[in-house]
Amino acid sequence: MAESMIGESTLTRRDLFKFAGAATAVAAGAAMFGCTGEASAAPAKDTSLAEDGDTGYTLEEAVSENVISVGDSTKTVTLVEGIPYKSVLAASSVTNLMLDLLIPTCGEDEKLPLVVFIPGGGFTGSNPQGSITQRMAMAQAGYVVASVQHRVVPTVTFPGPLEDVKAAVRWLRAHADMYHIDKNKVAAMGNSSGGYFATMLGVTGANTEFDTGDNTSESSAVSAVIDLYGVSDLTIIGEDLDNGLEEGHDSPATTEAMLVNGTAFGGNLGSSVLDTPETASEASPFTYIDGSDPAFLIFHGDQDTLVSPVASYALHKRLQEAGVESTRYVVSGAAHGGPMFDQPEVVDTIIEFLDTHLKATDQQ
Repeated sequence: MAESMIGESTLTRRDLFKFAGAATAVAAGAAMFGCTGEASAAPAKDTSLAEDGDTGYTLEEAVSENVISVGDSTKTVTLVEGIPYKSVLAASSVTNLMLDLLIPTCGEDEKLPLVVFIPGGGFTGSNPQGSITQRMAMAQAGYVVASVQHRVVPTVTFPGPLEDVKAAVRWLRAHADMYHIDKNKVAAMGNSSGGYFATMLGVTGANTEFDTGDNTSESSAVSAVIDLYGVSDLTIIGEDLDNGLEEGHDSPATTEAMLVNGTAFGGNLGSSVLDTPETASEASPFTYIDGSDPAFLIFHGDQDTLVSPVASYALHKRLQEAGVESTRYVVSGAAHGGPMFDQPEVVDTIIEFLDTHLKATDQQ
C-alpha cells in the first residue's frame, strides 16, 4: 500500500483521501461565508473632521427636532442594599440581619413617610429583595420603603422573628434623619408569613414585651398595616381547605409548629400548634387585638390553597368587632401571591390607603 510521510507520522492513502475531503469541506464553508482567499475591499472610512470645529448646524436646530415633553410626577428612586440593622449570635458566630431601602428623591431637609415591608417565606425564608413591583410603586408614590430580613425556622422560635422586625422599626426611627424618614409616619406591610409579622407589629404596638436589644428608646409601633394573603392565628392556616390540606396542618412538621414549638430533634419530639394551644395563643395576633390598633388593609386570593382565605377573614372580623378600622378585598382568581397582586387595582388601593393614613394626617 502506498504511504506518505508527514513529519514523524506515516499516512496511508485512505488517510490522504480523508484529509483531502476535509480540506474541500473547509474551502466550501469559507466560500459560503465569504471567506475566500481573495482580498475584499475594506469599507470606506470617513476620517474628516468638522471644518474648523464647525458642523454647520445650529443649537436651535439641535434642540428643535423630534421634541417630547415630560413631567416630573414620577420620582427617581435610590436603592440602598444590605444595611445591617441587628447582630444576632447564631451557631457560635455573629450574623448581621439586613434591610434594603428604596428612597425617593426629595429635598435636603424633607422627611417622607416610611413603609416597613416584611417579605414572606413560609417562616423558613426571608429575602428582602422580593416584591420589587409593589415596593417600587410605593417609593415612586413618595414613600421610603424598607424591606427587612429576619431570622427563620428552624434556627429560631417565636418571638425571635417578631423581635427582629420590631428592632428594624426602631433602628429606622433612630436613623430617620440619615434616610429622610418621617419617624412619626410609619406603616407595616408584608405578604404571607410577612403579612403575619406585619399584623403582629400592628397589634403589639403598645406592648413592649417584644422590644429587646438596641434603640429601645424608639417605638416599634406603626400607624397602618397592609396584609397580603397573610397568616393570622397559627391554628387556622388551613381552615376549610379541601383534599386534606386542612388536616395537613395538624402536624409537628409544619413550619408554624416549628415556629412556636421548635424542631423535632433529640429530646424535643415536636408538637403541632393544635396540640399546644398555650404557645399557639402567645403567637396569635388575636391575643393582642384591643381596639387601639392601627387601620388594616387586607388582600387575599380566592384560589389560595396555602393560606386559607378564612385566616385573613377571621382577622378582619376580629379587628372590626374590636372597633379597629379594617378593609378586606378578595382578589378574584388569585392564588397565594403571583402577578395579580402587582396589578394597578391592588397597588393603587394600597397607595390610596397609605396616603389616607400617613400623608393626610399627622400620626403619633
